[in-house]
Amino acid sequence: MAAACKVSTRTIQRYLDHIENDLRIPLVRPERNTSKGGGEGLYRLDAGYLPPVSPEKAVIIFLSLLQQKGSALAGHINEIKDALVGTLFKYKYSPHSLPVDKLQDRIHIVEEKLADPEGVGRIFSVLVQSLLDCCRVKLYYFTAYSRQDTKRVVEPYGLICKHHNWYLVAYCLARQDIRVFRVDQIRDAIPYTSERFAYPEDFSLKEFMTHSWGVFNDGEVTTVKLKFSPEVAHRVANLVYHPSQVIEQELPDGSVVMCFDVCGLAEMKTWIVQWGDMVEVLEPDWLRKEMREMALRLADMYPAGVDKVTGLIP
Repeated sequence: MAAACKVSTRTIQRYLDHIENDLRIPLVRPERNTSKGGGEGLYRLDAGYLPPVSPEKAVIIFLSLLQQKGSALAGHINEIKDALVGTLFKYKYSPHSLPVDKLQDRIHIVEEKLADPEGVGRIFSVLVQSLLDCCRVKLYYFTAYSRQDTKRVVEPYGLICKHHNWYLVAYCLARQDIRVFRVDQIRDAIPYTSERFAYPEDFSLKEFMTHSWGVFNDGEVTTVKLKFSPEVAHRVANLVYHPSQVIEQELPDGSVVMCFDVCGLAEMKTWIVQWGDMVEVLEPDWLRKEMREMALRLADMYPAGVDKVTGLIP
């Protein structure tokens, strides 16, 4: 190095010290090889080196990890945070540049959390490995609508994440069709490592999910028109809820009519209900009728003037 740069070895040593101490880039120093014909090794960057990022970007990475505390990824989150702080940031910034404790004290995340994130995380790991290995998996699955435990042997095609909840898309051998399984409803997963399958070349997870409102694809694409009241029009117009979303009309009173081409409307109905009387279904007519019937059932649950405990009129 000294010969190539036409400087003294002391100057090279000062450069190396500057790289490590001032630029905070770790170096692996050579060990002298005393065997026959041996000589000096080479200076090189640490094999585990990762480029440092700015404190601002480090904060964003750190906060994104905090969001996963109650998810299937929670099992290794703490050690991942420690690794990031210890590897990505320490070579360029002092420990005080990323005030980890202060961030955690001043950030509060409101979200649903899994009751047993570690247990779900273990099953999640099995599914990820089965995806990589293309091996079949036996699932012990709780079916919510029938409230029954079932056994399925499936070929995993992919994973979907919605609101930190994970879903497995897989070919079910019993149903001879593609099915979607919510990961936190899988009681156990046993990989059949000796039973491999060929991932279908004509299958695309992205295309499979293109028209789905949520995570389920029933294959029937329907055009849905919704009218949002002025109170929420600005909010819904600033968010993209589905790739097919189009603002069809902005009315003089400030309300907006939005159009979607979607399938899996059972999930969409739940979303519509969340808006209460601030949204109206315009099309299709059958969905409009179903929402009206649902509203009537809700009204029957809350009859006026009836004691909520005894069910009697005072």
